[in-house]
Amino acid sequence: MSSIIFLKNIENYSPEHALEAFKQAATKAGMFCILTRTKSSDGRFVFGEGTLSEVDEAAFLNTDNKEHLKYFTFNINPVDEDSYDSFTWLTQNEKYFWAIDIENIKDDYAFIYHFVIAYFRDHPEDYLWFDDADWCYTAKDLIMLSNMPYNPLWSSEKIV
Repeated sequence: MSSIIFLKNIENYSPEHALEAFKQAATKAGMFCILTRTKSSDGRFVFGEGTLSEVDEAAFLNTDNKEHLKYFTFNINPVDEDSYDSFTWLTQNEKYFWAIDIENIKDDYAFIYHFVIAYFRDHPEDYLWFDDADWCYTAKDLIMLSNMPYNPLWSSEKIV
């Protein structure tokens, strides 16, 4: 699987707020949002990226063998002219777009799952989509899923 995508409503969207929400969810999930970088244009935040890790930044940077660490990278995307109507086929709402992208997953979906649940508890209006899937999860679906025993198939098929 190539990416996990957070779909957000374009109205009132701010990449800066999306990054802050991402950081808050990481804290709630007991994870570290590290190596974050942002890009600004005309004094406005436009893009962000970073790493979500099981260890803090100092430990991450001082580890010679990152193969054994749990982490993934993410991007916070801006709205552009192609964002509108881009996910109508999935959400039946033309105002949702590819706002946050999780990459470099390394097949550790249990680690990501804890973060996803923490994030969607506070963002009931967002959707979670797996790149190339023909389905998505709503926040309500994910909360229901979190009340069930962990199912490793959650990332490859819609459980609820």
